[in-house]
Amino acid sequence: MELNRLHHVGIVMNEPERVERFMQVFGLMEDYREYVPEYHAMCIFTKLDGTSLELIVPDGGVLKEYNGGKGGLHHIAFCVEDVEKARAEFEARGLNMLEPAAVKGAGPILVNFLRPRAGAGILVEFVETTGA
Repeated sequence: MELNRLHHVGIVMNEPERVERFMQVFGLMEDYREYVPEYHAMCIFTKLDGTSLELIVPDGGVLKEYNGGKGGLHHIAFCVEDVEKARAEFEARGLNMLEPAAVKGAGPILVNFLRPRAGAGILVEFVETTGA
């Protein structure tokens, strides 16, 4: 598995107003947004040159309780050619992914996460662009 580039950094913001304030303070523009039912969250991606910030607004589930309900930096995401291939390679090394198979993410992507205990304490997402 080869990491192509950083895709985005995920930040949990439990209130839509925080997203608006954050984007205004830093002059960020929204690229797109989509609700991801598997994670009970609206995912808002910003326009940045070569990468993005994903501002995550959960409406339930474990993300709502992230960092004691305060939110914060959540994960980093790398582009890969094939998320399932990445999962198989990590599992062959005894490192488990969060999901048993790739999940449809926000926008034209498939995703899966390497559990933090396998990623030196960091939650790492792998993103495959599907173009659809």
